[in-house]
Amino acid sequence: MMTKYLILLATLLSSFALFAQDSSELEKKLDALNIPDDKVTSVISEDKLYIVNTRYSSLVNRHEVTVLGANNFTADSHLSTQQIALSYRYHINSSWALGARYTRYSNKLTDAGQLLFNDKKVVPDTDYAKNGKELFVNFNTIYGKLRWTADTVVYFDQYIALGGGKVQLASGDKNLVFADLGLSFWLGNHGSARVGFKNEFYKQTQLSGPRNIHNGIGYIEFGYLFGSGDRG
Repeated sequence: MMTKYLILLATLLSSFALFAQDSSELEKKLDALNIPDDKVTSVISEDKLYIVNTRYSSLVNRHEVTVLGANNFTADSHLSTQQIALSYRYHINSSWALGARYTRYSNKLTDAGQLLFNDKKVVPDTDYAKNGKELFVNFNTIYGKLRWTADTVVYFDQYIALGGGKVQLASGDKNLVFADLGLSFWLGNHGSARVGFKNEFYKQTQLSGPRNIHNGIGYIEFGYLFGSGDRG
């Protein structure tokens, strides 16, 4: 009889030990799930997290110089027109900027224009542009980011700009107004790149009389931002 009690006691002690061990392991697993608010799990932490609370690089009170190349997609059928320009922007804050631009126009005859000249010795009646000087206001409407790879993120603004100035035509200086829509990409703390479409409006003087002109200009622009660009 004593032997049976000893065997039963040993069995109970063994079961209790196994239960205690299982409980200890369960507590460890539960503790592992109790993650502090400022931590992430080991699975999530294997990948970098990018959260946009503020701008990666501040635009407040910064100066930007850019170089632009453009093509006029609505030019006269007899004339092909491209532009190069030097621009300056003063960024008041993350939304607003003031700018100035000097533009040089390059004009050459298209195949149709060259054929007209070769066959009939006639130059197209076009009051072509030579250069322009502009002032404008820039407003950033949307700020966001593009994540290309796990380690590469590019931040951007969608913007609109309105401005005016003077354009020097073959017939003389004329008033110019324009509306601009595009995307600006911020490359680190100092680099910038833009793609956009600009609508120019002015009046030409031709042999047939005055003519209202609308130029639809696509452009690419690269620049440099001066200043520290501290996040904020």
